[in-house]
Amino acid sequence: MAEKDHLNKNSKSEIKGAKQKRDSNKSTNGKKSLKSVKTTKKTESNKNKMSQEFRIQIPRKEIEEKFEQAVKKYSSEMKIDGFRKGKIPLEVVKSKYRDLIMDEIVNKVIEDYTFKTIKKEKIRIISSPIVKDFDFKEGKDLKALVSVDLFPEVIIPDLSKITVSIKKEMIKSEKYDEKKQIDLILNNNKRKQIVKDRCIKDNDFVEFKIQSQFIDTKRMMPKQDSFFEVKNVKHNEFGDIYQDFLGKCKGEKFDLEKKYGKDFNKKKWAGKKIKHFIEIKNIFEYITPVFDDKFLKSMGFKDKESFKSKLKEEFENHSNRKKDQIIINEIREKLIELCDFSIPDSIIDQEVQRTQSQYAQMIMTLPEDKRSEYLKTVKEDSERSIKFSFILEEVKKNNGIDIKNDDLEKEFKKIAEANGMDVKDVRKYYMNNEQKESLKDSIGRNLAIDLLKEKIKVKEV
Repeated sequence: MAEKDHLNKNSKSEIKGAKQKRDSNKSTNGKKSLKSVKTTKKTESNKNKMSQEFRIQIPRKEIEEKFEQAVKKYSSEMKIDGFRKGKIPLEVVKSKYRDLIMDEIVNKVIEDYTFKTIKKEKIRIISSPIVKDFDFKEGKDLKALVSVDLFPEVIIPDLSKITVSIKKEMIKSEKYDEKKQIDLILNNNKRKQIVKDRCIKDNDFVEFKIQSQFIDTKRMMPKQDSFFEVKNVKHNEFGDIYQDFLGKCKGEKFDLEKKYGKDFNKKKWAGKKIKHFIEIKNIFEYITPVFDDKFLKSMGFKDKESFKSKLKEEFENHSNRKKDQIIINEIREKLIELCDFSIPDSIIDQEVQRTQSQYAQMIMTLPEDKRSEYLKTVKEDSERSIKFSFILEEVKKNNGIDIKNDDLEKEFKKIAEANGMDVKDVRKYYMNNEQKESLKDSIGRNLAIDLLKEKIKVKEV
């Protein structure tokens, strides 16, 4: 995780609480106002060093000036019935839209002053600022208390004095087996073909129509088209239906009664008896391709020799990457152990939520106890991953790793060669600032990891 850009373009929408606090102050006549503001932009560190609060004070005159400027701007752009565009009196705009315009101005000045403070005080933040308290009354300066999560203080030990022990069997390379690798490729390129002369058997793929009914209430659910890969696994959308499908033929209709456990992944079915009315629409079998010239051509190869050569090269590259990743993981765990620092829960929670969103469908198929166990693991893994990101940031900082345009150009060429693209198209894709920064982060991370592998001793035991 890279340190947040102090002037993040999304900061306006992410500084939270300003409007709500302003509305609250209106209704409480300023009871929540800040009493002890003596200077503007004063920073106050919290003891745990994971967060920091500071106060900002914005002159009333500045807010009023910005308000008048905004009113003039809107009066020339707005459309109001009864007035020509650009000819709306300022007092009319103020009368109808005063609160909306003032809210916009207040949020913008809080944002500006917040990031001016962050920049001046050189505060390293890792999340969007939050307005914790807010005081703004007519004719008075605006005062606010802002809280930020801090980039942790990471102290990197002398890397040359660190040794990581790895068991030999963990990084032992698998012996290359040409036939096995060809079979894997063929298996991964299987295609589905409709079966016409037999009924369902193991490993088929079935298309069927299903309608389900709650037995206790007799309520019917809508019909739906669905699919089932006929394998003996218990966790799928309809539960354990493997044996029920074996031997059924196309066009056959049958019904099933199932009692679902309380932890079943479909919550509306959990603990219920359900009757399913099923009609088999189509049966498919998987056909493994023949290793011949037609298959080689479909894969982009002229002959078997070039295919086998590339296959062995890919196997060796994969084995090396796997070994490399094991070493990186061990280095990561060692550094997390040696670099004792804390990170805010809010950052971990954000990463957990991102993972949950990405794998939402898979998570929902897990039983309740397995789901809790999985989410606990996700949280632990997220914390370790974030900590390692902070360690890498500090390694980059300590070793002057800074990605320049020349580094980007080299990476553009690598990406172009690896994907058979024109380097101009790759460069054009990364012209977007967000994509460009993401690539720079990736290059910097890889350089930091290379430095760790170079300096930290790896001992095979």
